Amino acid sequence: MKAEKVIDVEPVGQVTLVRNERSRYFRLRVKPNGLAHVSMPVLASESKAIDFVRSKSTWIQEQQQKLKTGLTVFEQDSSFRTKFHQLKVVKVRQSKVSNSIGNGIIQINIPEHINHEHPPIQQFIRRTLVEVMRYEAKAYLPNRLQELADKHQFQFEKVFIKHVKSRWGSCSYTNNINLNVHLMRLPDRLTDYVLLHELAHTREKNHSTSFWSLLESVCPNSKQLDKELKNYQVDVF
Repeated sequence: MKAEKVIDVEPVGQVTLVRNERSRYFRLRVKPNGLAHVSMPVLASESKAIDFVRSKSTWIQEQQQKLKTGLTVFEQDSSFRTKFHQLKVVKVRQSKVSNSIGNGIIQINIPEHINHEHPPIQQFIRRTLVEVMRYEAKAYLPNRLQELADKHQFQFEKVFIKHVKSRWGSCSYTNNINLNVHLMRLPDRLTDYVLLHELAHTREKNHSTSFWSLLESVCPNSKQLDKELKNYQVDVF
């Protein structure tokens, strides 16, 4: 029998603790999505698990950094899209990198003499994309969440739009819902899946059989969508 709990441990982010009756020791791995996963004895305390994770924080961060080597290198033929914008990278005759946003285009202007692969240029592009996604998310996600809540008769308190590195969304015990700006680069079916997942948590606070049954009733093929979502990493794009 296994029992899971998700916590945040600085500086490594979200950690899944799994109490496993077969576990005699703490066992740690970093999953492909960059999140730490700890298998622990049933009777071990959460505080000891946290201490264990912190003692391994350097190793965890090294593994997370290795995973980030898969980051996209944005260039002139990149086809990156947010929900409402298309990225366009162009070389220009100017001295500094700049951006312009409008008419559904995120244009990144890179001086002709600068290599677009240079890390500061790539970081500038990512910061621009995050700010655009933040703007889109604030305009779109609360309204879409309310539409889905009304359709399926869910009730929630407040909705917050955040840029976090560990999760697509979360629901508090007081039914406040947090949604990640990175939802704006997912396919619509996966964005809706995350929203419905968090709305289901307003009634079922864990990932029990009852939770999955409820989610399946409002979001058919939810397990398949959950599997598909794992192909995306929250802060690796």
